[in-house]
Amino acid sequence: MFQPILHRFQSQDDYKSVDLSKSNLDSKNVDPQNQYELTAYLDKIKSYKQAKVLYGGYLEKRGLYDKKSLFNAADKQRNIHLGIDFWADAGEEIICPLKGSVHSFADNTGFGNYGPCIILKHQTNYVSFYSLYGHLSRESLLNIKVGQSINQNQVFCNLGDTNENGGYIPHLHFQLIKNIGEYFGDYPGVCHKEDLNFYKKNIISPIPFLGL
Repeated sequence: MFQPILHRFQSQDDYKSVDLSKSNLDSKNVDPQNQYELTAYLDKIKSYKQAKVLYGGYLEKRGLYDKKSLFNAADKQRNIHLGIDFWADAGEEIICPLKGSVHSFADNTGFGNYGPCIILKHQTNYVSFYSLYGHLSRESLLNIKVGQSINQNQVFCNLGDTNENGGYIPHLHFQLIKNIGEYFGDYPGVCHKEDLNFYKKNIISPIPFLGL
């Protein structure tokens, strides 16, 4: 069953997929490091597919992170995306897809980072897991506290702009995690190919979870 993630867009028809893989953008001569080129490409796909929100990126190998030092420590380039992105305007309200509680939150500053990020904990059928929401507005962190209950379909945060979301075109990074470990307000959203098997075992595909 379809579960919306952005409050204004409640129909599955509002959401259409987009391919931002390195191979696809290279074939289209789109430089993902150039926000004007990437924005123009997203707008083109949005118009062509008559979409209100574009989404995609689960386990996608991207060129978007090539020139960001955060993803290139010790010559180990991280470029495989572990969540799913929803490309929408700054300020769009985000709703909780499943009842949960606030596990943690933080403002992960720095170019290429999440910026404001919230992690929720969910419990279902005696199994717990976590959902992560990255690239939020700083306002989203003002009236939230650890342990706070969040109901399904409750608006609890909104998208940040480029000046607060790590320097990206506005979008939501949504990720499902089985074991959060010691992470607090943060969890890797992009990995190196050598680490992919580990992360594939510890993350859940958002596609069936949201019914997309």
